[in-house]
Order: sequence, then C-alpha cells, then structure tokens
Amino acid sequence: MNTKIDEKKLTPPQLIPTILAGFNTVANHIGLILFPLGLDLLIWFGPQLKLEKLLKPIYSNAIQTLIAYNNAEMRQLLEASQKEMEMILGRINLTSSLSTFPIGIPSLLSGQGINETPLGAPTIYEIPSFGLIVFILIVFIISGLFLGSLYLSVIAHSTNPDKDKLNLNGLFNKMIKGVGLSIVLVIILIILVMPVLFIISLFSLFSPALSQFLLIISTFVLIWLLIPLIFSPHGIFARNMGILQSILHSTKVVRSYLPGTGMFLLAAILLAQGLDLLWIAAPSNSWLTLVGIIGHAFIYTALIAASFIYYQRSCEWTQELLERIKNIKKL
Repeated sequence: MNTKIDEKKLTPPQLIPTILAGFNTVANHIGLILFPLGLDLLIWFGPQLKLEKLLKPIYSNAIQTLIAYNNAEMRQLLEASQKEMEMILGRINLTSSLSTFPIGIPSLLSGQGINETPLGAPTIYEIPSFGLIVFILIVFIISGLFLGSLYLSVIAHSTNPDKDKLNLNGLFNKMIKGVGLSIVLVIILIILVMPVLFIISLFSLFSPALSQFLLIISTFVLIWLLIPLIFSPHGIFARNMGILQSILHSTKVVRSYLPGTGMFLLAAILLAQGLDLLWIAAPSNSWLTLVGIIGHAFIYTALIAASFIYYQRSCEWTQELLERIKNIKKL
C-alpha cells in the first residue's frame, strides 16, 4: 500500500541566513548592546581593583627561594617567569570578574591592562587582604552571572517568534536557573579537565614531547565532549527548561546535526575573535577604543542572537525529522 508523505524538503538551519538573522535582530533591538557596552565602559573608566601590592612580594619571595636552590639554567627560567608573572599581576583588575563564564556578558577590555584613559589615569585601589579579595570575587561573580542571565533572557525574547511579555517572576526564575547551570557546567569542566592535567603532568616528568602530544589529543577529545553542551543555556532562556533537561536537550540537538553545528560555532568564533584584533588595536587612552567597544558589543550580541535562532530552528528541524521517522515506521 502506498501512502503519500509530505514532500516538503527537510532542511537543517543554514549558516549564513542564521547569522544574518542574528545581525538583523540586534539592528532592530539595538538596546541589547547596552549590556556589553556598559560593562566595558565600567572597566575602562571605572576604578580598578588591583592585587599587585598584595601578591607581588609573596610571589617574588617564592621565586627568589627557588632560584637559590636551582642551577643556572633553571634560574634563568625562573627569572623570566617572574617578569611575566609581574606583568600579569599588573594587568589584573577584579572589576573584570563581572564578565563571567560560561554565562555572562562578553567584554572586550576584560583582562586588558588599562594604564591610561582619554580622561587621564584611572583610579586604582589596591586590595589589602585575601579575605577582601574572596569577598569581592564572590559578589562580582554572582552579580555577573545574574546580569549575564538577564542579558541572555532579553536576547532570547528578542529572537523568539512567539513572544510573550517578559514578567519579573519568569525572568527571575530563568536567572536562578542560569546561575545553577553555570555551576553545573563548571563542575563538569573540572571533572573532565583535572584528571587529564594530572596524567599529562606525570608524563611531562618523563617525556615533555609525549606530554605535548597528549595535551593536543586531550584538547580535541575535550572539545568533542563539550560541544554537545553548547546550547545548554538556550534551553533555559529560550524554552524555560530545567537545568538537567536543557543539558540533555542540547546534547540531542547537537548530535542530530553535528557537522552543521560545528560549522556554525567555527564561523562564530572566527568572526568574533578575528574582529577582536581590530577592536583592541587602539590604545586605551584613545577615543577610538570606544569605537572598538561598540563594534565588539554589536558583533558579540548579534552572534549570541544568531545562536538562539540557530537553536530554535534546530529544535524545529529535529522535531519534524523525528515525527517523519515515526510516520514512516507506521507505514
């Protein structure tokens, strides 16, 4: 018996149209860029919370102790590492911790050493104690996670074709789930990474070349394992799923069309990171940096919007594909 099946061609989400749709979404809702724009302006012009005076003497004393008990070759390596670490300590600004991972607001200036602005030298506060460092980090990270969750909620609402009005209860619920998801993803990352680092460290004692090879292989394996989790936040902010449900649904969506998802992620990363080289080219004391901040805010917000659109279309395509498979089995 012949049964006619819907002849409409099944098509997964397309790369270029999805990215263009993300840019159009942000162009029509330009207020979305205020989140990353505001954060970068705070890091640029706001007070800098430094750790240099507290940590530099401790690190210097530790290095000098190691130098005294090592040979000449090792001393040169330790002295070089000391200079690099001092440069890194000079660039640390705790305000940058407001840009959190994996859920947070993207920042161009996070981690950049800002010694001067167009308005003059920034105000610097040296943190006097480790207890205060921990307290500030906890407050800033929690604040960054909540603000990042709000940012993603607003983007998800702007890309949703079936928009409902944002309500405070639903928004707060999503923000709580976003913070919880961040904690779960960080725990997963630690569970996956720590054993790998331990094994590589052991091999480095016997063969540095072999440890480098293992590091490369492990990196590819970790990427393969973590890619299915890439849409975990989208399930919460676009479909109001629970934490575990969003993780499982992300895995299902990615596995259903892994090549296309990989191409989308690669294109987004290359576009974002490539343009960052342009945005950060101007010195921090030039007003051209403002152009870079605005460009970065627009590009990253557009790519995040495109990821929500890609996710929604992938969900629709996956659901339609499963329904057609069920219909075929019934024949």
